[in-house]
Amino acid sequence: MKQHMTGSSSKLTIAIGLCVFGAAIGLFGCQNTVEGLKEDTNRNAPKVENAAERAVDATKRAAQTAVDRTKDATANASDAANLTPKVKSAITGNAKLNDPKNLINVDTKDNVVYLKGHVISNDEKRLAGDIATKTVKEAGSSDTVANQLTVTSH
Repeated sequence: MKQHMTGSSSKLTIAIGLCVFGAAIGLFGCQNTVEGLKEDTNRNAPKVENAAERAVDATKRAAQTAVDRTKDATANASDAANLTPKVKSAITGNAKLNDPKNLINVDTKDNVVYLKGHVISNDEKRLAGDIATKTVKEAGSSDTVANQLTVTSH
């Protein structure tokens, strides 16, 4: 025999279902009445609002961190794009280093100016490093110089 639910028994069934669901996930205690459900909702509303506020705050912090990291990466890329040609120009502008026997490549990455390639003497290697360091400082950069030049005799 089928039994039809009336409006109030339907609400009670929904309320009981919500109470069982809420109890299962531990959000709130349960009164088996619509009034009890209202009380539970009112009692737990501040907890839900607090959790939502914490989630919003965490999202804002994560977004700000992403913005800061993007700004840093952009500044690094801009610094590298400006610094690399300045150092290369300063090195090739030096008569002792501007020798066809020398091969000096300059690359800037992660706040480090790399000198790679080869020169014909230890003095030229040292000179290239000194010029690069001076150019970096004059450019107002905090980048460091990694002199990875090798000395080869030709």
